[in-house]
Amino acid sequence: MTARLPALPLDSGRLPEGQFDWVRNLIASLNAVLDTVSDEERRLYRQIWQHLARYNSPVPVRQFPGINRHLFVVQQMIASLKDRSLLWFDDDLRAILQCPPFSVLTTAHQVKVFGWERVYTTSFVDTPLTLLIYGPNVWLEAQSTCPRSGEVLSYRVMLRDDRTLRYEAPNAAQSWCVWLPSDSASPETYSAFHQTRSRINAFNSQEDLTTHLHYQGNSQGVIYSFEQALYLSQCLLQSCWPLIQGD
Repeated sequence: MTARLPALPLDSGRLPEGQFDWVRNLIASLNAVLDTVSDEERRLYRQIWQHLARYNSPVPVRQFPGINRHLFVVQQMIASLKDRSLLWFDDDLRAILQCPPFSVLTTAHQVKVFGWERVYTTSFVDTPLTLLIYGPNVWLEAQSTCPRSGEVLSYRVMLRDDRTLRYEAPNAAQSWCVWLPSDSASPETYSAFHQTRSRINAFNSQEDLTTHLHYQGNSQGVIYSFEQALYLSQCLLQSCWPLIQGD
């Protein structure tokens, strides 16, 4: 198993008030899940990511190149990764449709890197994690659609060599709101976070978010600014870093 790199200190000043403990517990829970991933599962996981990023199509159950194991064993590994909320396997299609941060299902979030297909991501905060495949020092063109106004929120983000994020965004990004639902009984766990992924969205303004929550009838959650959401993305990316390391 690949050794985990030392974690960068968590900066409470870059998070919404009261979110430090939640993020700390989330990252600890995610790390605990990732520590259970074997070297063989990690190789499989990396190939799934590469397939989704390159072809933007479902990943059928098959014997993956570089995984010299019987198809039944590969199926067992996929089932185990699914049980740990690390991918979504559709039993009817017999294919992987989502492996965060990548999704072949239509979402409000898309990314594009020169030379690669445009792909969907599983949530707003997952978008920068695609740089684990695209690599450092390349600009990722990212966009999300506000669920209320339909406005397209576009920005660029890059992964530096030190595993921190650099971004460029319009001035309007200062008024964007990113909504993180927290209606789980155990919101500090990675599994609970995973269950809310599809509802983590960016809104064009506080007014759009307020109106959306009014009609949804559920206001349990936390508002992150654009910068705070990218910082959360950076923390998640740093935890997932060992998944893409070579053998």
